[in-house]
Amino acid sequence: MNEWRCRFQQEPIDNKPHFIFGGRGSGKTTRLIKEASETNGVIVCPTLKMADYICNLAWKLNYNIRRPITYEEAFGPYDDRRASHYFDNYGIELWNVLRRKLNVFEHYKTETIVIDEDSIKSLNDILDGLKVTDMDGRELRFKIEVLGRNESND
Repeated sequence: MNEWRCRFQQEPIDNKPHFIFGGRGSGKTTRLIKEASETNGVIVCPTLKMADYICNLAWKLNYNIRRPITYEEAFGPYDDRRASHYFDNYGIELWNVLRRKLNVFEHYKTETIVIDEDSIKSLNDILDGLKVTDMDGRELRFKIEVLGRNESND
């Protein structure tokens, strides 16, 4: 499993991304604009329309940023690995990936899918290792929970 670590001059460096959770209008995009402006980083967003919105917002806030790119560009032939990248609204991308995978099951008229407990535990181990905070910096945790399970009916 990826430990999200690399070594530089024999010192461990935690290069795990930081996830920030917040509701609509809570300032998440503005925060990314400020951070990208400070580091000359690249904001990555779902659509070209959103990239235009981010450019306009940065201009209104008097921040100078590089032109945002889309997820498609970031995961395609685009290659600027030296720049810091700030992913905006990534929940949309995660939702789309999951939805596409589930659509495959619907397409093939899948009737049953088995998920073993170890897989859920492994997924939770990954989620537990993420650095997640709310907009106020309070630490959060994500967890997959199986609801409605009756232990006596294994």
